[in-house]
Amino acid sequence: MSPILVAAAAVLLALPAGAFLLVKAVHLVATQRPGMSRGAVGPWVEGAVACLCLAVLAFAVGGLSGLNSRPTRPCLEERAAQYGPESHRTPDGDIKITSRSFPLSKVCDFPDGTSVELVPIWANPLIVIALAGVAACGVGAVRARSSARSPRTAGQRA
Repeated sequence: MSPILVAAAAVLLALPAGAFLLVKAVHLVATQRPGMSRGAVGPWVEGAVACLCLAVLAFAVGGLSGLNSRPTRPCLEERAAQYGPESHRTPDGDIKITSRSFPLSKVCDFPDGTSVELVPIWANPLIVIALAGVAACGVGAVRARSSARSPRTAGQRA
C-alpha cells in the first residue's frame, strides 16, 4: 500500500479522535466534571470512546513516524541521532526497512548489522493500555446497565 494512502488514512482517523479529546478536555476544565452525559451508562461509554480515540491518535503518530518522500532519510537521521553524526555513511540502497502494523514497528536494518526503530517507544504501550481501557469501560458500562435495572422480586415474571 502506498505510504501516501496510509498517511491520509491516519490523518483522517486522527482528526476526529483529536477533536473529541480536545472537546472532552475543554469540558473538563470548564465544568469540573469528567463526563458530559448523565446516567449510569453514559460516562462509561464516554470513557470507552475517549480511550479508543487515544489509541487511534497513538497509532496515527506511531504510523506516521518515519514518513518521508525519501524513505531512507528518517533511518539515517535516527541512526545519526543515536550513534553520532559520522555513523550514517551508508548507501541508501543497502538499508532494509521493515514495517509491521501490530505491534507498530518500522525498523531500518543497515548492512553493518545496526538496527534503528523509528516508531516512538511510548506508542505501543499506550495503544495497548488504551485498548485495555476500552475493554474495562465496556465491562463497566455493562455492569452499570445491569445494576441500573430495577431488581425483580421472587414472584415476578420476566
